[in-house]
Amino acid sequence: MSKRSPHLNPLPGRSSKGGRRAKGRRLRQPARMRLNLTAMIDVVFQLLIFFVVTAGFSQGEGVIQARLPGGGGATVIGPPPPATRLTVRVRSVGAYAYRLGIDPAGRTPASFHELATVLERLKGVYGPDTPVIIQPDGPVRWQHVVNAFNAAVKARYEHVTFAHVQP
Repeated sequence: MSKRSPHLNPLPGRSSKGGRRAKGRRLRQPARMRLNLTAMIDVVFQLLIFFVVTAGFSQGEGVIQARLPGGGGATVIGPPPPATRLTVRVRSVGAYAYRLGIDPAGRTPASFHELATVLERLKGVYGPDTPVIIQPDGPVRWQHVVNAFNAAVKARYEHVTFAHVQP
């Protein structure tokens, strides 16, 4: 194998004869594919801004507490239910209004915030383990029933349940 001198090799784009270009024929290098990172980064930032702007940072609703009995399905005999219980009645007044009442205390709070305050005061008389039953009356909005439940949980009662509504 002999070595050739570099000046004898034809240059790209030139023919091997006479150093002139062949007419109509050019040597092209194969096309290289490249990713356009600028456009990709732009799209990622737009998506990020979209999700940050549309994300809702709101306070969560009240959590319905579920206390399931322990054991493998055996019947557990516990103490009898307390004789006294508080019943929070939620009545519908018009399309969006409501009226609250607490039995047997005979109180009628005007708002759910006031309901939580009254229930907190009644906890000193009845105790925190007194059952609180939320009783919706008539075609009351579910939102008002849940707000009454949240007020009882806010007052830190241990046993808050819903009454069975007969159709």
